[in-house]
Amino acid sequence: MPAAGTNTAGTAPSQRRVYLAVISVSTAGVLPVFLLGGLAVQVRADLGIAESTQGWIAFGYFGVSALSSAALGRLVERIGPTRGMRLAACMSTVALLGAALSGSFVVLLPALALGGMANALAQPGSNAFIVSGVPLRRNGLAFGVKQSAIPAATLLAGLTVPTVALTVGWRWAFAGAAVLAAAAAIGVPRVARPEHPIGTPPTGGPTRERRRPQVSLVTLGVLGAGAGFGAASANALGSFLTSTAVDAGIGPGLAGAMLSVGSAVGLCTRLVLGWRADTMTGSLFRVVTVMLVLGSLGFGALAVGSPVSVLAGTVVAFAAGWSWPGIFNLAVVHHNREAPAAATGVTQTGTYAGGAAGPLVFGYLVVQGGYGRAWAAFVGVAIAAAAIIEIGRRRLEGGPPTSLRSEAVDDQR
Repeated sequence: MPAAGTNTAGTAPSQRRVYLAVISVSTAGVLPVFLLGGLAVQVRADLGIAESTQGWIAFGYFGVSALSSAALGRLVERIGPTRGMRLAACMSTVALLGAALSGSFVVLLPALALGGMANALAQPGSNAFIVSGVPLRRNGLAFGVKQSAIPAATLLAGLTVPTVALTVGWRWAFAGAAVLAAAAAIGVPRVARPEHPIGTPPTGGPTRERRRPQVSLVTLGVLGAGAGFGAASANALGSFLTSTAVDAGIGPGLAGAMLSVGSAVGLCTRLVLGWRADTMTGSLFRVVTVMLVLGSLGFGALAVGSPVSVLAGTVVAFAAGWSWPGIFNLAVVHHNREAPAAATGVTQTGTYAGGAAGPLVFGYLVVQGGYGRAWAAFVGVAIAAAAIIEIGRRRLEGGPPTSLRSEAVDDQR
């Protein structure tokens, strides 16, 4: 019987095509909200909307993602990862075009909401796509590539300001992104997911209609809640870092450069961690908890509020406090290889909910007590995330956890 992650129908696509599809579709899923953030000044001026309205549009994006994530994860299990990825990229294309053509808040809001649904489909779709198209011994690297989509989107959004928005207008940036999303949909190769990924056929009934997570929904809910707290602190970092830097006395230009540097650090860290995960022993969830604790130190440095501490906090926060999602999703899939999309659809619900609430709560805390107190509070949010994920890990793993590498060796045998 074929090993997990092999293509059983015809010739398997090259690993380069698989990785390219994963990063392109995942990036297309998050581009709508990050482009809105990067082009916020131009969008607000053209459409006549306030900063608070922009915040609620972003909240709607993540809110729709949270509400639809579990259902769309189950949809991927029914239609397969290839169709799921293509559909997600097509939805992103429509959302980006809608944003480009929007003349008011009334049009922009549903466009971003559709983008949130596309992202909610792209994430479990790409997770299942990795399980089907990438050998188990390379899953860690594949998840690192996939999760680099967020810092990649941040970098792209930053680059569009001087190159597109300030030359031909912000609408052309969204239109160009729509073209990239359409190309991503066309470029998704076909992978045939194994009917029995673990090698043990289920008893009775067709597998396509009976795929369910192997971990209890309660445990997945606990892990999702921990990921939600972690996402709240991470999204606050992406949303308020430049404002924090300016408040600390750093010039606006240098503050923007710090965001680009932080994004690059986060991108490289996710790739390196994914590569290292393929040879790690022990619990991947424990790696996540350690990263969140280290990330809380970065948030603490931001709370100090001096230029030096903000610079140091930026590097630490991006490297640890915002680079754990790839390892987290890999760990969830590691324990749910029969139904990776359904399982990560549940945990992503918490991630999206936290991503939606984090910036709103942080903004409220800034108004009440300033950036220092807000970051001090979010130190506690990151530590709470680590504690909740550790609770979920203990529920899931109980005794000494097995390593991804040892399972890969057993699978090859």
